[in-house]
Amino acid sequence: MFTIEALPAQRGDALWITYGTAEEKHHVLVDAGPSNTIDTLVPDLERRISALPGRADRVELLIVTHIDADHIQGVISLLSDPRRVPLFRDVWFNGWKHVSETLGGVDAERLTAVLEQHPDHWNAAFDGNAVMIPDAGELPVLQLAGGMTITVLAPDAAALRKLAPKWEAEVRKAGLVPGEGAPIVRARWIRDELLGGFEPDLLAGARFSSDPSAPNGAGISVIAEWGGKRALLLGDSPPRPILAALDRLEPRPHRFDVVKMSHHGSRRNTDLAFAEAVQSPKWLVSTDGAIFGHPDAEALARVVVSQRRRPTFYVNYATEHIADIVDAAGERFRVKLPRRRGDGTHAEGITVTV
Repeated sequence: MFTIEALPAQRGDALWITYGTAEEKHHVLVDAGPSNTIDTLVPDLERRISALPGRADRVELLIVTHIDADHIQGVISLLSDPRRVPLFRDVWFNGWKHVSETLGGVDAERLTAVLEQHPDHWNAAFDGNAVMIPDAGELPVLQLAGGMTITVLAPDAAALRKLAPKWEAEVRKAGLVPGEGAPIVRARWIRDELLGGFEPDLLAGARFSSDPSAPNGAGISVIAEWGGKRALLLGDSPPRPILAALDRLEPRPHRFDVVKMSHHGSRRNTDLAFAEAVQSPKWLVSTDGAIFGHPDAEALARVVVSQRRRPTFYVNYATEHIADIVDAAGERFRVKLPRRRGDGTHAEGITVTV
């Protein structure tokens, strides 16, 4: 068994990964959505974690890919009681101490304040140091209980250094000192109980301009492998550093069973070179399209025209933002929507079997 659930995190990411056998299942959580879904998504995560056995180490790994609100705010709520941190065997999160040594901002300081109370569960696989790749040589590969391997593709030291000025400016503007942590002041966040006509050929040729965001560039992206299956989990990373890391790892084409598209399918995070080099039958898009209207048709079109086999897009929300894409599905690509409820509407969230 190897599945990835894109939970209903609206414009954000929250991936619940399950792997193992029927008798012994293991789990990984990647991000936990924005503040908008704290009232719905975080209780769901709490129910899932509460149902797992043991007093600690119930979830093998929590990856906080980067510090943007739509990825980190739900994690802050989930871990707002520091006693919850040991429920995760390890928490990968690059804080100010990692960035300044080689990150934005206030939300990251809130998470820092929690993790500092359990340093043995913070980037433990990296001996407490930054989760990043070296400038040369082999990429970091970590083995989780139950046989899953995680290969880190990003960030590198340069990406973390680029983030440092933005982090420091935002934190100091809020009257805080970088690296010293910050209290969680929003009562709603605090948990105290334990536990877009779609024409691929035309759109794919649109001019590409890479995502310049320092937080996105400093995000953690990984390959998760279990049972001979591979999933590429891209956070919000821009394509070129990821492709460079993949090329260090193995010759092209880079084949995966599932790709979680970067930055919710943004046109600035998937270019033709990446889509041609990365081949997969399943592409997961995690967003409800709120605010930014993701996924962008150009990004999906680049995938359609570049894949050697017909790809399927898995989306965790059926919204007007993807109506044209759904209507155009057929010979060249498929779209998998969340299940239908009894009233004909679609549920939220979707599971991909890797």
